Amino acid sequence: MISVGFDEDEYARVRGWLLSALEIAPGTFDEAELLHRLRTEQWHLITTDHVATVLELCRIDGELIANVLLLGGEKGKALRELIPALKQLCEFLKHEGFTKLVGTPRKEFHKILKAHGFEQEQKELVKRLN
Repeated sequence: MISVGFDEDEYARVRGWLLSALEIAPGTFDEAELLHRLRTEQWHLITTDHVATVLELCRIDGELIANVLLLGGEKGKALRELIPALKQLCEFLKHEGFTKLVGTPRKEFHKILKAHGFEQEQKELVKRLN
């Protein structure tokens, strides 16, 4: 089951996964900014039992795009949930009018994501939703 939206208790449950993802693929933000943007709903927390992701929803050239900023999960369990959760997320985003799901995943996710319809575009992997 997918949970959408920021909740302090849910964040505390998945915090280690997200911080680990920040360490492995450091971005241009830290935990303080992550929390601020989640609390102010600029970014969105989406979780399952063993996976957590942070999305930024934006409009670029009239196109609604969901950008995956962080993806982390429980070691040994996250990949089993990743693809079913991804399919649900893509259906939801498509229903809401989004045309792409984009991100720059860690190398270990490239093969599995490409097998499920993501295409390489420069450094990003892109899943077209239309």
